[in-house]
Amino acid sequence: MCPPLVAPMVPSMQTTQAWRPLSLDDAPALAELFAAVEAADATEEHYDAEDLAEDLGDPLLEPAHDSVGVWSGGELIGYAKTLAMPDATDVHRVYVEGAVRPDARGRGVGTDLVNWQVTRATQLHRERFPDLPGEAHIPLHAPNTAKRHLYQQAGFEARRWYFDMRRPLDGDIAPATAPSGGLRVVPFTEAYDEATRLAHNEAFREHWGHTPDSPERWRHGSTGARSFRPGLSFLALDGDEVAGYVMSHEYEAETAMTGVRECWIHRLGTRPAWRGTGVATALLTTALRTAHDQGCRSAGLSVDTANATGALSLYERCGFRTGHTWIGYVRPL
Repeated sequence: MCPPLVAPMVPSMQTTQAWRPLSLDDAPALAELFAAVEAADATEEHYDAEDLAEDLGDPLLEPAHDSVGVWSGGELIGYAKTLAMPDATDVHRVYVEGAVRPDARGRGVGTDLVNWQVTRATQLHRERFPDLPGEAHIPLHAPNTAKRHLYQQAGFEARRWYFDMRRPLDGDIAPATAPSGGLRVVPFTEAYDEATRLAHNEAFREHWGHTPDSPERWRHGSTGARSFRPGLSFLALDGDEVAGYVMSHEYEAETAMTGVRECWIHRLGTRPAWRGTGVATALLTTALRTAHDQGCRSAGLSVDTANATGALSLYERCGFRTGHTWIGYVRPL
């Protein structure tokens, strides 16, 4: 039996703080918190209230138990969440996240939130997969040494490095390539939604940290998301079988902040049997060409630098260059 989850001990100087779970009604306050964090930490990540309400609606999240907001004087000054993966074979992973408003840092709020994350992640792991090793995971922006130190003090260690990469689309874009072996590149349609989910799960089956997407999780994070752009998403078909896919998104908050429409390559994968046939290159160049023609002036993506399928070199060949570096930190539970 796991011990009950309790609120952290709050220092006496912070007695005006109120801790409570987040709800959909808190999305506007959360958006204000994210905007303040971005202004200070310069991650180039922008979210509006609708984005964050959608995030709080994740089918794996129980906000009443898996989230907490810290309020002071009616203002949200910090938050934390935990998201436990529903399946596990060798390791059960729980993803955590959190942030503190810049003007509220240095008061111990961040330490309390990290302790809450570890406590809740441990509880979730023991409830669901007690016979497997458990891990808490969080990506941290490499330049944010203070936040990295906070998690290191709590037992997290750097395990993986990721690049945010971008390329401009405001000049001449090379023509899309074609895969070999008679494969066809076609626009994504709803009829192939389930086949694409299964193709994604197979393509990423051996990738570090991957947990297969359920239909509900796939719809929430991919084809059912408000940011999903089917007109910028494509499939590589062998007959009627999905050999590869590229799923693109466009974030309205990003466009509103920067004034630039960006095609974000959210998922790109090739099933093992079709690797080496130029599928990924054909899908990516088709998406870039189409995004340019539809008025996007930038393309972006995130890549695991240790990806064994050569993704980083593919993106570099297609004109992407590294902007931000993120580090995946892991703590045993």
